[in-house]
Amino acid sequence: MRKYLLLILMSTLFMAPVAYAHTMDKSTLYADVSETAPTIQEIMVLHSIGLLGYNGKDMNLNPTENLSRKHFAGWLGGFFGLEGATVDELAQAAKNEDYVSSLEGDITYKEINTALFHHKLELEKPDATLTKEEYISFLTDQLDVDMGGHSLIQMGGFSEGPTGTIEDVVTGDETGVVINGTTYMLSGHPRIFADSTDAKSWVGQTVEKSILTTGGSHQHSHDQSGDHHEGQSTDTPTLQYIQISSPAQATSKTQVQSENATPIDQQQSTKESNETSSNTVWIAALLVLVAVIMGFLFVKHKK
Repeated sequence: MRKYLLLILMSTLFMAPVAYAHTMDKSTLYADVSETAPTIQEIMVLHSIGLLGYNGKDMNLNPTENLSRKHFAGWLGGFFGLEGATVDELAQAAKNEDYVSSLEGDITYKEINTALFHHKLELEKPDATLTKEEYISFLTDQLDVDMGGHSLIQMGGFSEGPTGTIEDVVTGDETGVVINGTTYMLSGHPRIFADSTDAKSWVGQTVEKSILTTGGSHQHSHDQSGDHHEGQSTDTPTLQYIQISSPAQATSKTQVQSENATPIDQQQSTKESNETSSNTVWIAALLVLVAVIMGFLFVKHKK
């Protein structure tokens, strides 16, 4: 009995990201990825749409390891909504659908181009394998590539969501945010990039990026026959990913941009600042001169 319960517990680690029915934030996504990692936002975006998952053993990403065909196929199975609950089952389902030709060895750029991009990408080294870090960077760069009217995000049954200031929040059994007067509810298992997962603290902060479930089917057919895989289960769009920036973070970004400015940019900024200061001085001087003249005329008139 104890062994059976352990197997059930471990099976939750095998499932693709879309199967997690709870909130995950930047500190709980992977055991070996810090919430301050330079690519944490990219990782969370790919994880939220199902193109990045777990290895079937633990909660580690192991970003410097080569990406195996088996793991890639398993993530594809979750992304396209194929049948299966474990990495092995989803990988086999993806192979059965001819998304990959084998589950042995490491995946190549060419195979990713075939499975996700209909051979549309021009690759420098198509037969090269890649680490998970390189995979994350590669997919992030291609998220908006147009593949006959849909992007990679849309292919998975998602769309770009709202951005702007959070005016209010909805709390209780479900959580939502109000942006530009419209309420957007969070999905059942959202990925949240924020300083806090306490929704009440988000009021006044800015949503820099978000991804919505579309409630429709995946916009992809591997054999181009129109036989689409099953998409999201809800008809009402919900927030699958939300990236929130606090005022402090916005100020920090401005400071970083200033520090990273080129000498030419800095000179231009200094020039504009000096011109503004000079204009202010001249305006003040003119106002003083007008005041003196008016005072002189007033005194002369009194006499």
